[in-house]
Amino acid sequence: MSNRTRTITLMLPLMMSACMQATSVNGMQKREPVLVADSPRDGTAIITCVSAAWLKLGGATPKSVPRETGAMLVLGDNFPLLMVQTTPTPTGTHLVMHQFKTVWSDNDRHRVEEVRACL
Repeated sequence: MSNRTRTITLMLPLMMSACMQATSVNGMQKREPVLVADSPRDGTAIITCVSAAWLKLGGATPKSVPRETGAMLVLGDNFPLLMVQTTPTPTGTHLVMHQFKTVWSDNDRHRVEEVRACL
């Protein structure tokens, strides 16, 4: 067994246990947000903009879910990778973004900037 294979084999249980925390929308909501912001834009316009940006990623299609107060956009069917929640405010929309962080920090930052551009 090569050193690389051995390292991957030893790290796999650790990575899997870290992933278990965010295997659902509820698990994702318990994670610390990567972006909390207010916008003068309407929540529907923000969700539409973010959804279009995420569609460019390819793969899974983002799903918009209405909530009692606002909306939620989730990318990833069985394993949510990105999630944005919007809540209307008297001056616009309050937004909270959660993200399953990867080892590619530049890519993670890019996802946050995509959402920020929609504000």
